Amino acid sequence: MCGLLILFFCLGVGRVLTKRDQNEQFHNMIDSITRSEIALERQDANIPDPKTWYGYWYALTSRSGLGFTNTSTPGLLAIGLPMFFFGVGFLVWPGDIFGGIGGAALALLGLRGYFISKSKARLKAMEKQLPSLLSGIRANLQANLTPQQAIVNQANEISQPLRGELEVLTQDLAVGISLDTALQHFAQRVPSREVQFLVSAIRIAISSGADLDPLVANIQNIVVQRTRISNHLASAVAKVQPSIYVTGIMIPAAFAYSFYSSAENRAFWTSVPTGLVAIAIIGFLYGLGLVIAKKQVDRVKDA
Repeated sequence: MCGLLILFFCLGVGRVLTKRDQNEQFHNMIDSITRSEIALERQDANIPDPKTWYGYWYALTSRSGLGFTNTSTPGLLAIGLPMFFFGVGFLVWPGDIFGGIGGAALALLGLRGYFISKSKARLKAMEKQLPSLLSGIRANLQANLTPQQAIVNQANEISQPLRGELEVLTQDLAVGISLDTALQHFAQRVPSREVQFLVSAIRIAISSGADLDPLVANIQNIVVQRTRISNHLASAVAKVQPSIYVTGIMIPAAFAYSFYSSAENRAFWTSVPTGLVAIAIIGFLYGLGLVIAKKQVDRVKDA
């Protein structure tokens, strides 16, 4: 009897473990299919991998809201523009290799800075739309719609640029991605603290089965207060930002003036090892100063 009991017990444990393994395999298969669907959609849309050169610039322009029919255009632009300015600096003015390299570097940094500034402006515009989005979600919930329907319906009601991101969320749901995962993707595409806070609260409410309407009302009040504080911080940062820009421009400009003002100065800066060591030290201190200044500004923003 003891032997039979042990046998049945082992068979029962084995059956439970087998069933659990089957469930894990099933969920892994569903996740694999979902990832495959997303990869196929990216491949069909000819969207490059973000880890590549073309993918990086395409992702940067996508966050800035600039649409390109050809996904390779941003990467080609990031190659062609520096090459043009390299030719200007090398062949026209100042007519040497240093001018060409400097012109190409400035063109590449300027293009990247332009896209980043457009991305920040687009992100601020979406943050201003959050109270309207929450009001629409609340109205849909009060009309006895499900949370998913309440969010999806806002894709046709809200204006750009937030509408574009909601349309992508709707497309994720259309291919079978769960609402929880689609909300995660939405928060990743919109790197805003307010959006991430909103998405986290909605995900917790949906998973716990809590009433979403009063929660959305509380989130709306919190988002409004956070936006007001964020605007005050932005005003404080804007007061010191011009001095950072002036300092960042004056040091390279002073070096360029010293380099091209006379042949003796150029001979000094290109001398080995004194001039090159001096350039390396100046470049290191200049970059370190910019990093420290940026961290100070970010610390104020994150406060």
